[in-house]
Amino acid sequence: MASIQSDVSKPVARKPAPSRTFKLQVSQQPARVCLIQPSTLTSADAYGLDVVPPLGLAYIASALKGAGHYVTFVDGVGEALDRYGRAPGYEGLLIHGLPIDEIVARIDPDAHIVGVTAMFSNQWLFTRDLILAIRAKFPEKLIIMGGEHVTACADYIIESCLAVDACVLGEGEETVVDLVDAYRTGRPLVEVAGIVFRDAGKPVRTPRRGRIRAIDEIPEPDWSIVPIERYIESGVTYGANLGRSIPLLASRGCPFQCTFCSSPQMWTTLWSARKPELVVAEMKKYKTRYNVTNFDFYDLTAIVRKQWIADFCNLLIKEELNVTWQLASGTRSEAIDSEITPLLYKAGCRLVIYAPESGSPEELKRIKKKVKLDRMILSMKDSHRAGIETKANMIFGMLGMTWRDVFNSYLFIARMAVTGVTNVAGYPFSPYPGSEDFSRLISEGRAKLSDEYFMGLLMLARNLHTKNTVSYNENFNSKVLAMICSGAFLLFYGVSFAVRPWRPFQIAYTNFIKRESSSILTLAFTNMRRKKAALKFMDAKQADAVDLPAELKMRNTDNVGGRG
Repeated sequence: MASIQSDVSKPVARKPAPSRTFKLQVSQQPARVCLIQPSTLTSADAYGLDVVPPLGLAYIASALKGAGHYVTFVDGVGEALDRYGRAPGYEGLLIHGLPIDEIVARIDPDAHIVGVTAMFSNQWLFTRDLILAIRAKFPEKLIIMGGEHVTACADYIIESCLAVDACVLGEGEETVVDLVDAYRTGRPLVEVAGIVFRDAGKPVRTPRRGRIRAIDEIPEPDWSIVPIERYIESGVTYGANLGRSIPLLASRGCPFQCTFCSSPQMWTTLWSARKPELVVAEMKKYKTRYNVTNFDFYDLTAIVRKQWIADFCNLLIKEELNVTWQLASGTRSEAIDSEITPLLYKAGCRLVIYAPESGSPEELKRIKKKVKLDRMILSMKDSHRAGIETKANMIFGMLGMTWRDVFNSYLFIARMAVTGVTNVAGYPFSPYPGSEDFSRLISEGRAKLSDEYFMGLLMLARNLHTKNTVSYNENFNSKVLAMICSGAFLLFYGVSFAVRPWRPFQIAYTNFIKRESSSILTLAFTNMRRKKAALKFMDAKQADAVDLPAELKMRNTDNVGGRG
């Protein structure tokens, strides 16, 4: 049985909020809703970026405004993108963005409802600290939550955090509007589908709300309440930094049921795509309004139907937008072939992230990952030949993984390096709430929701080092799993540099001489350098929080990526 251990102290113990029963605010007047994106916890050596523009909350704001309600917004990170501070109770970690007291101070005092998002379980403890602080200052307000983590852990949240009144499950636009309307008109919350709320101290789960079928009728995200210009100017992105960027969704959901993924619980297995014309029209609007030159698609599985992506690319080419775009969240490979990849590049696509997860056919079958590895290699070759930068994500230590699976995954990593893939990330398996694997571990008594569990997730995500790795695999202990992940990294770059000996010099020149951060790898190193500089600057100033000096702040570059 795996246990979670850490080299840092546990969060400071905090008194739970007293039990309460909220009263419905009976009124026919529009509600005032304050939406909050919490600041995040990170560390000086964290790999990659910990925040992007809050696309989900922008959609929720649009839905609430469309229903006639008043919406304000507090963006804990976006309002202080270059600010880092000590995190009391979380030794070795930094608060990225506003401290909790400043977030609370910016909440609209006239708001009836406060809505807080929680997408990632590794941020739950700090988000809970924020919610407790909100409840302490505003005991009369309704506090609701939504997001991936909330959908997976709603009952646990209602039971363990008495400051939260209700949780919105899954796709939120219709549910949150229904919840707000019920609260203001006095309708019983049990009549609101798709939520979990507290009654007599116990969580009550209402019937699941169906997915929104008319995806083209969902209002576009409302970026007017978000400090979107700060995000754009700072160049924050999960992918490569290709210039002034804004996130976009062309589809929702994923039709697959991988055992390690929480998407089936969050989105069900319905995959639906918007009309290409509407996506391109939204891109044109943002190019004019925000002068953006790049779009980051956050789709769970952007490319499922070959005809859709072909129509979309042809329309982009016809419109002559002259923009770039990237599939930065991972995608399938079946529709990306020698016919599609030249079209992708001509239409502006400059990065595709593949998600093989494993190079072992046996393991892929075990985790229900329906991938044909030889077909994916061909797709990667086609993308590389077309000039598109490629990355791949691998997971080691999944339930049932054997040494044979490790060997096959290593072989596949070597094949990807020879093919021309520019970056491979090998992550240790971490069972996330809402996934089939997590439910299995719960039933076997090998995991449970607790502060120690969430602290383990936080420590695992915080850096490149492997000392915080926890193994849930019966064949490898934590130390061996850490070595396997490190070996995958070394193998990929060893083969990649041997096949293309100029790459190390290219990366070093871009990262350390030109100080640009266009590719994924150099962007990650740039983020680490900024946070380490912030920590050093903070120590020198002996301050609890600092705004980075101008020379350390995030900025876009003129370099438009490529295969560096």
